[in-house]
Amino acid sequence: MRERRLEELEVPERIREALRLLASRLQERLGEFELYLFGSYARGDWVNGLSDVDVIVVSKSFTGTPFPERSAMVRKLAPPDIPFEILCYTPEELEKLAEQSFFKEIRRHWIKLASSEPLKG
Repeated sequence: MRERRLEELEVPERIREALRLLASRLQERLGEFELYLFGSYARGDWVNGLSDVDVIVVSKSFTGTPFPERSAMVRKLAPPDIPFEILCYTPEELEKLAEQSFFKEIRRHWIKLASSEPLKG
C-alpha cells in the first residue's frame, strides 16, 4: 500500500481540497479512521469532469451501523459538488475482504491518504 500526502497527488486542486475537507470532517465525526483513495484518481487515469472520487473509509465507529447508512452519513461530510463513491468498513470487515478478488484489485492501486490512529483490534 502506498501512503501519500494529498499535495503529492496528481489530481485537480478541487479534488485535493474535497479530500482534505472530507478527512477533516471524518476526524471530527468519527475520531479514529483511515481514508483510502482507489479507482481512477489513485491509478492516475481519471477523466476530468467524468470520473468520480472512489474512497474507502475504515472506522470502528461503523460497528453496528448498517452498511448503506454508513455511506450515506459519510457522503454528507463530503462536498456535494464533487461526485464520490464511498465504501465504509470496520477494520474487521476490511480484513475479511482482503482475500476477495475484487478487493485485491482495489488494493493494487489504493493510496492511504489519512489516518487518525492505528485501528488494530
